[in-house]
Amino acid sequence: MPRAHTEDERRTIHERLLRAGRTLFVRVGLQRVTIAELARAAGIGKGSFYGFFESKEALFVAVQQREEAAFKGALLAEAETADSAEQALRALLTAAATRLEQHPFLQLLLDPETLRALTLRVAPELLEAHRREDEAFFARLVARWQQRGWLRADLDPDQVFSVLGALFIISAHRDLLGAATTQLASHTIVDALIKDWGSLSDP
Repeated sequence: MPRAHTEDERRTIHERLLRAGRTLFVRVGLQRVTIAELARAAGIGKGSFYGFFESKEALFVAVQQREEAAFKGALLAEAETADSAEQALRALLTAAATRLEQHPFLQLLLDPETLRALTLRVAPELLEAHRREDEAFFARLVARWQQRGWLRADLDPDQVFSVLGALFIISAHRDLLGAATTQLASHTIVDALIKDWGSLSDP
C-alpha cells in the first residue's frame, strides 16, 4: 500500500499541480490535456491526482482562482497607492483592458468549449460562488473609493463590474480588431469613463 503523503508533501504536490495545470491549459487547452499528462508534469501518478482534485476541470478552476487573485493583488498594489482619483481609475480600467497580456490563461475563459466543459463538470454552486466573489471584490473597491471621494457617490458597483468585463472582452478580440484599433478603443473608453465616474470633489 502506498505511503500517505505528509502535509508538507501535499502542499508541494498541490503547488506543482497548479503550475502544471497553468502551463498545459495555456499550451493545449482544457479539452485536449489529459489527467495523465497533468499528473506526469507534476511528478505524480495518475491515481494520485484524484487525491487533490476530482477532475481536470476542478484543477482548472483552482488555477483560474489563483490567476485572478494575482490580477487583483497587482491591481490593488498599484491603484491603492494612487495619489488621485484619476490615477486610481486609470490603473483600474487599464488593468482590465490589458488583463490578457499579463494573464494569458484567462483567455481560456472566452473559449466556448472550455466554458461548456466547466458548466457540465463543475458544481454550479462553485461557479456561482466564484462569480459572487468577483462581484464582491469590486463592490468593496468601489465603496472604498466612494468614501475617499474618488468615485461618484451614485455610481452602481454592478455597472463598474460590467464595464470591466466589457474592456476584457475588447482586449480578447485584439487579433480580430488589430492592435492599433484595440488600443485606441480601450484608451478612448478609459478616458471617457474617468470623466464620467470621477467625483466632482476630486481635487
